[in-house]
Amino acid sequence: MTNIEIRRKILEMTYERFREHPYYRITPKEFKEALGIDLKTLNFNIVYLEEKAYIELQKPLEGSLFVGARITSKGVDLVEDEYQFDITFPVDKDTSAMQINIFKEFNLLIDKINNASEISNDTKELLIEEVKEIQKELKRIEPSYTRVKLFLDKIRQHNFEVGEQIMALLKNPVIFSILEKSAKKEL
Repeated sequence: MTNIEIRRKILEMTYERFREHPYYRITPKEFKEALGIDLKTLNFNIVYLEEKAYIELQKPLEGSLFVGARITSKGVDLVEDEYQFDITFPVDKDTSAMQINIFKEFNLLIDKINNASEISNDTKELLIEEVKEIQKELKRIEPSYTRVKLFLDKIRQHNFEVGEQIMALLKNPVIFSILEKSAKKEL
């Protein structure tokens, strides 16, 4: 398991614990058993997450590095923003099998929006304009993650279902890797 995968798992574990009971903490022993890692690896990754303000550590007066960990509000926001979470702590995916013409998929989605009877004409126009803005941004030499995210958020506000379809397209490994690099520069 890579450090990125460990960090992702730690955040997922603390998020689930937070949902069960916001003030309960996960102990180092629980992390080591669940993740199958040693204390040195755990400490390295947990301190990284603490310094990024995703995790809060309960520290003892003496002895070990920490006795418990819980997720912060910033960590909760990250985990709940699935797209941002995948950019920050990507899941390892096989990209060779998924080389598709993403712009064709965007055009099919635009056609689908045009033909949707449940969406008002004004909303259709807004959605199509925002989808085209995402396409335009993705065609740039160095697309901006921030701009793509801005348009994705606008689309989700107008029609959540269309936003989810856009998010699925943005998870295409080719697009995802481009936006991942951009996000790391911008964030």
